[in-house]
Amino acid sequence: MKNIERGIFLPRKEIEEIKQKRLRYILKYVYENCAFYRRLFKENGVDIDKIRSVEDLKKIPFTTKQHLRDAYPLNICCVPKEKIVRIQMSGGTTGKPVIVPYTRNDVEQWKEMMLRAFYIAEITSKDVIQITPAFGLWNGGFGFHFAADTINAFVIPIGSGNTRNQVRFMIDFGTTVLCATASYPLRIAEVAVEMGYEPRDLPVEKMLLGAEPWSDAMRKQIESTFDAVTFDIPGLTEMGGVGTVGFECKFRNGIHIWEDNYIVEVIDPKTGEVVEDGEEGEIVYTALNREAMPLIRYRSGEVSAVVSREKCECGIEHMTIERIRGRTDDMVIYRGVKFYPSDIEQILATHGVKHYKIEIGNCIRILFESDSSEVIARIEKDIKEFLGFKPKIEALPIGSLERFEGKAKRLYRVMG
Repeated sequence: MKNIERGIFLPRKEIEEIKQKRLRYILKYVYENCAFYRRLFKENGVDIDKIRSVEDLKKIPFTTKQHLRDAYPLNICCVPKEKIVRIQMSGGTTGKPVIVPYTRNDVEQWKEMMLRAFYIAEITSKDVIQITPAFGLWNGGFGFHFAADTINAFVIPIGSGNTRNQVRFMIDFGTTVLCATASYPLRIAEVAVEMGYEPRDLPVEKMLLGAEPWSDAMRKQIESTFDAVTFDIPGLTEMGGVGTVGFECKFRNGIHIWEDNYIVEVIDPKTGEVVEDGEEGEIVYTALNREAMPLIRYRSGEVSAVVSREKCECGIEHMTIERIRGRTDDMVIYRGVKFYPSDIEQILATHGVKHYKIEIGNCIRILFESDSSEVIARIEKDIKEFLGFKPKIEALPIGSLERFEGKAKRLYRVMG
């Protein structure tokens, strides 16, 4: 694990040197090995020899999800098919799937980034790790498994669904680490109570949660429900999968981006211009250390902001960005007010709400489960004060709303 520790705590000067070197290499690599990028660069007059720094990246056009759909199955690949050892598929796409190929080196890079997360979270071979994301074309469970297997931990690769078994396995095998989508622990807690167990009495000590935006208030709910520590683990299949781009440390001031492997820019989603640090925008990734399909200036749709480029209290000198607030296509504009579902969640969770949905049509309707209708006025007041609009709010009996064992669907766009 010495190499893992060294990668985490690289000094700033060395991070910059690695970034510059790998940027020059990857641009040359994709130009020579990928017809898509060779054509893109030529059509836009990009001279890769003149791209010497991160600041020069603005001369290169963006890669988009539509490019990846149009390239199905492997038309942005940089290696022959015989070097590909696996594929994964980006979740949430419609039409043609977005396929991400991996070489053996890519799988090792994914594993190494996940091992960095395990190191920071102090997950060791003594832990029992229960992996609840699916094992399939969606990359969910595999990254966790690669890392857990490498450290010789007790692994429960249970995958998604069957929540009663999830609870039973936690108890019977003494699960100490839960890997899950961010919304799933509250469903596990609900089922545990139905089975006669108090969630705080389950052996889980740490949770690595991701795959969807989740608010700080929801984090507090989960941690108090289970008496466990949670870590936000981002992951984008197009960048290699869960855990590849970064992780949050114990101080939890944001996500540390592994800059020796990825360049992150934050842009204005309308103009495409890079915004100032601290200003919210869309994350654009450039993969520096991938082999089969390293994407250059990939528009992720994720919304965040640069928090700091200074050394963190934890000793990490990689840059820090805010936890993902949402996706650009999830942003709602209502009577001039812009907000994301996570903004609603933040308010609801402070009032003890765990299950809710938001309907967007001619008006905004928020339905949530509660034992008391008295909370409606308080929630309505907070939304008006903090977000600036007055939605229609309805409290439903506990158990009324649909439950999810993967990503929770919160936002519904309705007609009329």
